Amino acid sequence: MAATMGGAAREFADLAKNLREVGEEGMRRELFRAVDEAANPLAAAIGNVPHLRDYMPDRYADALARDLRISTRKTTGGADPGVTILVRAPTAGGSGRKVRQRNAGLIRHPLFGDRGRWFTQTAGMRPGFADDPVERAAPEVRDKILEAVHRITEQATGRG
Repeated sequence: MAATMGGAAREFADLAKNLREVGEEGMRRELFRAVDEAANPLAAAIGNVPHLRDYMPDRYADALARDLRISTRKTTGGADPGVTILVRAPTAGGSGRKVRQRNAGLIRHPLFGDRGRWFTQTAGMRPGFADDPVERAAPEVRDKILEAVHRITEQATGRG
């Protein structure tokens, strides 16, 4: 049985909520671990230096790869439950690398270091460094999360 993304997200959220309500924190942690494990290959693919070099200049890809932090956010309440892949690139200076701009295929930087003159570079850039692997992996990640949801549901109801 294939579930839609919306249906899969609702199943995940309902199970997490129900496990919390009945005090099954161990099973809830197991569910969240399964979500992280399902998303780990995706995180590795996004941050892979050769992958990044397909989307941006090599020197910038190397620098971005060092700063990338990829994690999952699990939302079990509200109108839009589900799992979100967070791609951030904090830097020592505090402002971080602008992941949305890089994903859009843009780099904004000062002209030869002159902070009074900024320009947007598209040469050598290709949009989608984060979106493309997410789109390719989404069905498999969703299926793995649904497998975990069904397995833990069976355990919780004594059918597994």
